[in-house]
Amino acid sequence: MIHDPYDRLPQSAKHRFVAEAGETLFRQGAETTGLYIVQNGRVHLERVGPNGERFVIHRAVAGTSFAEASIFSEHYHCDAVVIEAGEFVRIDKTAVLTAFADVEFARTYGRQAARQIQSQRQLLEIVGIRSAEERVMAGLVAGLLDGQVVDFAALLHLSHEATYRALRALVEAGRVTNPSRGVYRLSRTP
Repeated sequence: MIHDPYDRLPQSAKHRFVAEAGETLFRQGAETTGLYIVQNGRVHLERVGPNGERFVIHRAVAGTSFAEASIFSEHYHCDAVVIEAGEFVRIDKTAVLTAFADVEFARTYGRQAARQIQSQRQLLEIVGIRSAEERVMAGLVAGLLDGQVVDFAALLHLSHEATYRALRALVEAGRVTNPSRGVYRLSRTP
């Protein structure tokens, strides 16, 4: 199912496909062709730092879209890497631009963009926390650990080693529980 406002677009503008974990849907600098919707699976929008480190700048999960900004750009500004295999839909750029003539389409698109901006601002606040332990705690509170710890670390702009050390310290302090490998939960306060 394709969510509003993209469900208003003609079928010819929607291209369904399957992608496996590790596949790259587009690369930074490639010419833009449209935006994407995750039917099921997960995608990270990533940039690579000067030393080869990977930074996750956005996480797209089932039911969400990504690369909306590409509609107004000639080239993609990051890589889109499939983290969890799934089904996806690419929406043609020209169809989206044409649909902006519909006021309701434009409003819904704008509301969706505003929600994404709020999420990105929350992530920027968390990444701005200097202490790795407190940054990891803030990420857990925000519900950002929904997959592998290495992906969580990249999202927080920490090395996976620093993230594991912080998680261990949080468990030892009783602020977080670790019921099984790779699973961390906030401790319940009495």
